[in-house]
Amino acid sequence: MKHLSTLLFVFLFVHTWAVEPLSDADKKKLAGIELTAKRTPAMREAAKTYSAARKAYSDDRKKFPADRDKDAAKTWRAASAAYDAALQKAVLAVDPTIGPLWARKLELKKLGLDKANEGETLADSDSAKNNAMKAPKDDPGLPRVLLIGDSISIGYTLPVRDLLKGKANVHRIPQNGGATEVGLDKMKSWLGDGKWDVIHFNFGLHDAKYASETTQRATREQYIANLKALISQMKATGAKLVFATTTPVPNGGVLSPTRRFDSVEERNKLATALMQEQGIAIDDLYAVVLPEMSCVGRENDVHFSSEGYALLAKAVAQSIETALTK
Repeated sequence: MKHLSTLLFVFLFVHTWAVEPLSDADKKKLAGIELTAKRTPAMREAAKTYSAARKAYSDDRKKFPADRDKDAAKTWRAASAAYDAALQKAVLAVDPTIGPLWARKLELKKLGLDKANEGETLADSDSAKNNAMKAPKDDPGLPRVLLIGDSISIGYTLPVRDLLKGKANVHRIPQNGGATEVGLDKMKSWLGDGKWDVIHFNFGLHDAKYASETTQRATREQYIANLKALISQMKATGAKLVFATTTPVPNGGVLSPTRRFDSVEERNKLATALMQEQGIAIDDLYAVVLPEMSCVGRENDVHFSSEGYALLAKAVAQSIETALTK
């Protein structure tokens, strides 16, 4: 059994870059074997532990971020890993030849469900599996552009690179930029020592999110004060700056009782006024995507479909090209 597990690991490692979809016959075979495995006494016991941890984590996620138990997520991850390991062992015990097929199923699941924050998928997470997080190889004859932002910016990074291919080297920060407080902590390392010709940036969604029943992560006043400090750091690079307005939040900013946002519209007005004072170009992504939300938004979520990210990318690329020509 140990040998089979090793083979399964090797298969996963080698094939993460090219995973063939499962056929209907493959799915049917796997489902039958998995069902048999789950009926074993060992799996029934593992399921009890897993279910208890899942319920505890689910109950904890219903609270506001400031009220959540940090250990609940850790316990949930450990229980999930233990359950997956037990299920793999049970599946291989039922049919030792199923290893490669099972590995494909696991990898496809990872590619489709890899999430970091609420609502994120692989396309807009800062997972190492996401090609958007890989730094491009610079063409020394082209200007260098840096994208700064949260998961929305991750989602449009790859299409922006495609649109500006042969025109600019498009980099992005190596993580989800989150709130302005994260920017204040990380901006120096994000900027590094290289030369930037254009910096396209956004902060907004994470600052507007309610951390408790009555408080946002950053008040509107703190949000603007933090933006001023961040602008000062970015201006020091000599790069042309472009600020992207924050994209809409559906349902009037209330996605669940504990996933609520302050008015993005009002915060955009404040941020836009600041950018005008600072002489910074504005890429109004809010206005670009608002009329298309029913077509390109995700239901009850702040993220977008691939078509939505393509729409945003077109506006981002145009704003960068405009900045480069000035």
